[in-house]
Amino acid sequence: MQTEIQKEVTLGEVSPNELSPKDNSPDITLKNDSAFQKITNVFEKIVVSFNNVLHKISSVLLFLMMVLTALDVAGRFFFNKPITGTYEITGLTLALIVFFSLGSAQLKKDHIEIDFLTSKLPVKVQAGMTAVSSFILFVLMSLTTWQLFEYTKRTWLSQELSGDLGLPLYVFMGLTLIGALAFTLTYLLETFKSLLQVVNKG
Repeated sequence: MQTEIQKEVTLGEVSPNELSPKDNSPDITLKNDSAFQKITNVFEKIVVSFNNVLHKISSVLLFLMMVLTALDVAGRFFFNKPITGTYEITGLTLALIVFFSLGSAQLKKDHIEIDFLTSKLPVKVQAGMTAVSSFILFVLMSLTTWQLFEYTKRTWLSQELSGDLGLPLYVFMGLTLIGALAFTLTYLLETFKSLLQVVNKG
């Protein structure tokens, strides 16, 4: 009797409130999100929003870099007066575009992955391997972000400037640090989500 009622509750045919007190035994359990699942969901919203903002900024920077390059070429060709510092600004802006887009590309699975072997494994095994590899990458990116922070601090203390325009390099280094941090968080999120796939039943 209890087995039949439990199947009906699982299939949604009978709600828990419709069960009589005699039938409402401790064996009937409802699926609730675990605390880890809730934390992962909140963390995912934060990471996705963070990377989406950076990706939109990188799109704007790409457009501005394109406009600057076009004006520089036009000025050089028609007036023999190129825009000073275009090459320098393009290089610094390109670094920001790359770092600001890394996390968004990871969330959308746009990075190159070779999975012709792992794709044949069971789903939980794939999730376990993804959790391990993502955690390793999270540790490596954490170390990279830390070293980038140390390099930014040294650049700030030395007041190193760019060659043509004399721009403070620590500003651009600090901005790339934000992109590296966002990219690092995506690997932590992927670790959490893969662990949930491993422990979830069914």
